[in-house]
Amino acid sequence: MEALTITDLMKRTRTELCGLANRVTMLLASYPEGSPERLVAVRNLRNIRRVIAWYDLAPE
Repeated sequence: MEALTITDLMKRTRTELCGLANRVTMLLASYPEGSPERLVAVRNLRNIRRVIAWYDLAPE
């Protein structure tokens, strides 16, 4: 799995981020505990959630 940066994620819409979070969550179960792929997936999911939270707090 490719590492996604906060900058890359901020270019996406909230809908795209939610879909991406679902895909990463589904893939997470297929990676063995402690594997590099799983660590990247966990980091990506944390970054996705961070950007979604930022969207929720940003003024409209």
